[in-house]
Amino acid sequence: MSSQSNAAGANPYQNYELQGDSTDFFSQIQNLKDDLSDYNDLIDRLERLQVKSLNAIGSEEISSLQNQIDSTSANLEDLQKNTIRPKLQKLYKTCGKDTDKQRQAENLTQQFRTAITRLAKIEDGYNQSNIQKAVDQYQIVNPQASEDQARQFVDQVGNQQVFDNAIALSNRKGEAMTVLQEVQARHQEVQRTEKMAAELNQLFSELQNLVFEQDEMFDLANQNIDVAQDNLERGDANVIKARDHAKKGRKWRWILFWIIVIIILAIVGGVVGGVLGSRK
Repeated sequence: MSSQSNAAGANPYQNYELQGDSTDFFSQIQNLKDDLSDYNDLIDRLERLQVKSLNAIGSEEISSLQNQIDSTSANLEDLQKNTIRPKLQKLYKTCGKDTDKQRQAENLTQQFRTAITRLAKIEDGYNQSNIQKAVDQYQIVNPQASEDQARQFVDQVGNQQVFDNAIALSNRKGEAMTVLQEVQARHQEVQRTEKMAAELNQLFSELQNLVFEQDEMFDLANQNIDVAQDNLERGDANVIKARDHAKKGRKWRWILFWIIVIIILAIVGGVVGGVLGSRK
C-alpha cells in the first residue's frame, strides 16, 4: 500500500475537515458579498436623500429629510463597523496560508474600500453644497455681509448667542428667523458629514493595516518555507555526500581486504614452499 494510502488511513477525517473549512470560507465570502451589496444600496439611498435635502425649502422639510439621512447614515455606520469590518477580520484568519483564499479576501476588501471612497466623496460634496447653501441664505437676510463674514457666521451658527444676535441685527426679523433656522439645520448636517468623514478615514486606515498585517504573515510564512526548502536541499546534499563517502569507504575497504588476502597468501605460499624445499 502506498504512503498516501497509509496517511489517509491514519486520519480518515482529514478530507472532511478540509472540505468543511472550504465550505465555511465560501459561506463567509457570500455573506460579505451580500453585506457589501446592502452597503452600496444604502449609499445610493443616502445620495438620493441628500439631493432632496439640498433642494428642500424651509427648515421643516429639511429637518424631515435630515431625520431620514441620519437614519440611513446610522445604518451605514453600523453595517461598516459592526458587520463588514469584523467579518473581514475573521475571513483573513480563515485564509491560513492559502494564497487563493487570500486573493479573494483582498478582492472583497478592495470592494469595501471602493464603496467607502464613494461614500466619502458623496458626503464631501454634500457638505460643501450645504455650506454654500447656508452662506447664500445668510446673505439673503444680511445683504451687507461679505462671503467671508457669511462663512464665519455659518461656522458659528451652532452657538445660540450668535444665532440670536443675527436675528436682532436683521431688519426683517420674521424672514430672518425662518432663513436662519434653515441655516442652522444645514450647519447640523455639515457637522454630521464631518464626523462621518473622520470615521471613514479611520476605517479606511484600519483596512489598510489589516491587509498589511496579512501580507506580513504571508511574507513570513514564505520565508519559513524558503528556509525549510533550503535546509531540505542542504540535507539532501549532505546525504548524497555521506553516501558518496560511504561508497568510497567501502571500495577502499574491499581493496585493502584483497591486498591483505594477497599478502597473506603470498606469505603462506612462501612458507609452504620453504617447508617443501627443506624436505627435499
